[in-house]
Amino acid sequence: MTPAPHATSVANAAPITLTLNAPVLASSVTPAVARVAGRWSGSVPGTWSLDPTGTVLRFDPARPYFAGEYVQVMLARDLRSTSGTALAGGFAAGFFAGALPSSSGSFALGSTVSYRRAGEGLVRTYGFFAGDIDRDGAPDMSATNEVSFDVRLLKNDGCGNFGAIAVTALPSGEEPSPNEGGDLNGDGWLDLATGNQLGQSMAVFLNSGTGSYLPPVIYPVGGNVHGLALADVEGDGDLDAFVPNQSAVQLLRNAGNGTFGAATAIEAGNGEWSLGTGDANGDGLADLFCGAAFGQTVSVRLGDGNGGFGAAQARSCGGFPWAMALGDIDGDGRLDCLVANNQQNTLGVLRGNGDGTLQPVQLYAVGQRPVSVDLADLDGDGDLDVATANFAGANATVLRNVGGGVFAPWLTLAARTAGSCTVLVDFDRDGDVDITVTDELSDEGFVYWQQGPLVSGVAAPTCAAALRLDERAGRAGYGGRPAHLVDPGTTLFLGLSGAPSSPWLLLAGAAQTPAIPTPFGPLSLATPPPLLVLASGSLDGFGEQRIPVPVPLGLVSGAELAFQGLVLVGVQPQLTNPELARVR
Repeated sequence: MTPAPHATSVANAAPITLTLNAPVLASSVTPAVARVAGRWSGSVPGTWSLDPTGTVLRFDPARPYFAGEYVQVMLARDLRSTSGTALAGGFAAGFFAGALPSSSGSFALGSTVSYRRAGEGLVRTYGFFAGDIDRDGAPDMSATNEVSFDVRLLKNDGCGNFGAIAVTALPSGEEPSPNEGGDLNGDGWLDLATGNQLGQSMAVFLNSGTGSYLPPVIYPVGGNVHGLALADVEGDGDLDAFVPNQSAVQLLRNAGNGTFGAATAIEAGNGEWSLGTGDANGDGLADLFCGAAFGQTVSVRLGDGNGGFGAAQARSCGGFPWAMALGDIDGDGRLDCLVANNQQNTLGVLRGNGDGTLQPVQLYAVGQRPVSVDLADLDGDGDLDVATANFAGANATVLRNVGGGVFAPWLTLAARTAGSCTVLVDFDRDGDVDITVTDELSDEGFVYWQQGPLVSGVAAPTCAAALRLDERAGRAGYGGRPAHLVDPGTTLFLGLSGAPSSPWLLLAGAAQTPAIPTPFGPLSLATPPPLLVLASGSLDGFGEQRIPVPVPLGLVSGAELAFQGLVLVGVQPQLTNPELARVR
């Protein structure tokens, strides 16, 4: 596959190619068989095509991936060769979309979000899923609440501001805590699954198809649930669920429509607690990683593509692995495992050998009683950094990857009473990754915005008027920032944002520095030559417009074109931030 599996800095609109060892039957390439999905952005629409030999399958996305998110590629076993042979076990792999190159790495508390309704007491918000539930192009918050027994959806206005709380209740006593999202029924909308500790169950919240959750369906799994992971374990093209209950990992298979069969047990250590799924041995099949609370180990069980798993290969992780994250931290193409060791106040790093085994653990000090761990490229240098939320420390610890998978102390971000989760996602859609720390005793989310570049004399992106190139609004090419690189033969996606239904113009030309003052803001396009009006129209009901611009194959390396939008704000036109694209 290109991009390579486990890559960590892939262009946000990069095409995907898969080379097979036999020609593919074109009619077998259907939406149910070939799927691409972002962790936060959900199902990615696009076009699948075959080269003349029939052995290279290419996906061209119809929209960019969200900056910094994990993107999964899945082929189901119903993919057929021209001779009728099925793709044994299917195929699954993934990569991280890139963040803004040379992101500032400077964070400031931008907002504090309460998950309580007016007059309400403790709801105990453990964490949330940041998926785009209403498909407006912006990540939302789906908060899981252990005391109020519900999920609370707060929608992003597209600028990092969150609206009213919409509550979807669970039966009393279920206590939802761990959670993960995905398109569970194949309708193109993100759904949510939660593990319910006291309810000894998994709950599935299907999307209504209008950006809200339907009442949950409850599936019993027994035991004390504290983890959840989704993966296609049998190559049939849908996401199955793993739920640990301290006695085993319970596997619930998806019938394809978002309903799940009875749980079957998989032994994976002494006190199965935290989970992750990914390809540990490079065979294109989903494997299971499990952190064991009592044995203080991480074990890997290799999937066979038919729902079966090999013997557990265990390695000491140096403590109680409360939470787990997977990614290639050292750039060797192998999947690594990181765990938050709750009682030891450490981060355990277990590097993968590429064959399903793990190297001895390396330990890093973090805050007191870490209960979450997540990975993303926070500084835009192409490798994965890590954050833990610390319950007793009432904060989050952020460690910077200084190269080769070696971490160094970086930041401590405050919560109020008890850090319960860190979520790494670009909430304000400027192209760099932000950090949210949830507090399960104050029921708040502390949203730390990554600070954008300081570029004097150049229009900044605002909620009223913003321009993004492939989901980045970093004023590329201006104020010393590098230009946004594009490849011939691909598509550049220009996104305009403002108030719903606002008229807009998209302008193009040569870059101009310093900017030209105008009544509408600083113009950063040269005049002369005359400006080119690429497109015009009105923003949609969400205040968004995406304009695909094909990059011709014949463009020479180094060719440049700058863009700037003009959006009507009330009765006054306003220029957006400028962005410069350069052919790689």
